Amino acid sequence: MEKIQFQGTWGYEDFITTDEQTQLLDWVQENEQDFRTITRGSITPGPFADHRKFYPFRTHVTHPYDLIQSIKQRVIDVESIGEWEPEPMFSDYIGHVSEGGAIHLHKDKNQIGYRHVRYNTILSWPESGGESIYGDSVNTFKERTVWRCEAGHVVHASKEVQGNRPRITLSLGFLIKE
Repeated sequence: MEKIQFQGTWGYEDFITTDEQTQLLDWVQENEQDFRTITRGSITPGPFADHRKFYPFRTHVTHPYDLIQSIKQRVIDVESIGEWEPEPMFSDYIGHVSEGGAIHLHKDKNQIGYRHVRYNTILSWPESGGESIYGDSVNTFKERTVWRCEAGHVVHASKEVQGNRPRITLSLGFLIKE
């Protein structure tokens, strides 16, 4: 698999198959009512939170769990990830940002001796907007691309989604040993 350089990071195009993409998007459509807005305590992260929701995969009871674990193993293999722990706060999740939504500028928590890294696979790209802001860079990704986000070291966000097509991302969380 060929590594592709993006602005400030890298990834792999066509990382998942169209069949895997369809399975995950079908699952999202069938279960969208179970997604929740991203809130932590009384803090709602950013002005776009009403248009941003997610579904964390923490147990085996969720239908696409095996598929997600297969994709995660593919990331581990292609990136030669050694010692790591599951990211405890958000785990692996599917994020859904609809028209008018965006992801606020933020940096995630690292843990002592580990860095928080997320591998984000683009399942659906919006008609307009939704670009990933990563440090000082802005990236537009193709669907089925996975890209590496040093979430605990680099400030990141996304621009506002415009149009009827949402920005849907499978985000796989790792705490990688320093």
